[in-house]
Amino acid sequence: MYRFMSYIQNYVEIKITGEQPQKFINICLRRRLAVWRLTRISDHEFTLFLLAGDFKKNVRSAARKSHVKVKILKKNGLIYTLRRYRARKTLLILSVLLTALFCMMSSMVWSIRIEGGDAADRLRTQSLMNEFGVKRGSLLSNINTKALAEQLLLHQKNLSWVGVQKRGMTLSVQLEEGTFYEEKTGETIAAGEPCNIAVSKDCLLYKVTVEQGTQVVSTGDTALAGQIVVSGEGKHAKADILGCVWYRTEVEVRSETEILRPTGKTQTLHSLLLFGLKIDAPSWKWLPWNWGKEDFTSYDSIYSENYAGADGSLPFGTATLIKRETKWETVSLTEEEAKIKARTEAESALDAAIPDNAQILRTSASFVERDGKTYYTASAEVLEPVGICVSP
Repeated sequence: MYRFMSYIQNYVEIKITGEQPQKFINICLRRRLAVWRLTRISDHEFTLFLLAGDFKKNVRSAARKSHVKVKILKKNGLIYTLRRYRARKTLLILSVLLTALFCMMSSMVWSIRIEGGDAADRLRTQSLMNEFGVKRGSLLSNINTKALAEQLLLHQKNLSWVGVQKRGMTLSVQLEEGTFYEEKTGETIAAGEPCNIAVSKDCLLYKVTVEQGTQVVSTGDTALAGQIVVSGEGKHAKADILGCVWYRTEVEVRSETEILRPTGKTQTLHSLLLFGLKIDAPSWKWLPWNWGKEDFTSYDSIYSENYAGADGSLPFGTATLIKRETKWETVSLTEEEAKIKARTEAESALDAAIPDNAQILRTSASFVERDGKTYYTASAEVLEPVGICVSP
């Protein structure tokens, strides 16, 4: 601590030579000057350290009274260091910039590590964090880990817990999946408020289980969408309703189709990644790496990022974007190919229309001729919950 304070106040190393060097030292001590590292070279020669302020005010009179010569051997301290570097402005500026860069780098996110969940969860979490502005190069001080974890959990219903921690310059995100059960349809009205139970779509009533209220449409009858099946009679009706619902899709069999094909032309674009910033290579046509490049109007792309470090933990690297030109073409299909295509499209549309919680009772499919055209028709009869709570 004393050496640090001496450096701040500045001090000098001097050599005194004369017949009475001891008298010079005694005068300094009587004047309560700070003297340290006193070294005797010979009977008439000593070296010692003095504060720069004491040296300026007292040494000249003390040397005159003791008849000694004083020579400054070395000047030390903050002010002298700054004066020495004043002539080396480039080095001083570089030192300041490096110090500022080090401070800035140590306050940034160098890498983001997402663990737990499946690949889709991790990819979705990374995308959400980018939307929230949390990425490589973000300031650690601007990241509220608790608020970020709550936002990630709010936007991902399949997760039961999300934890976010700052570990040095790495942001660690931990995901945990949970098992959830969907709420019953129609529970949007408060339990204490009166409501009726209606059906959400046209169906044949298969089974009606009433907990509270009065059934007004018999089981086995047809009910239209929005029709009341259970009346609450001024109370909050409760009932589970299963209905038979029919789904049907139809796709025309066409002998021609449009497909997107690659032309074989590709472009590779490179970018520099630095602390969350993406710096693209200049796209001027006269640059050598842009000679012969065309602007694709239709293309698919493959994008990849490669960060430095064994596990990509450093906040700088390169990004590569590979573009492959594509073009829509009209292709003729054989009769068999056209039928397969129509059947695939119809079955996919039918599958998308049927709810996940439905039980398929029977299906049917066939090719039909109508107005000189061929169609593929697919239908399904399913059993599914159709009850919804509606205000009286």
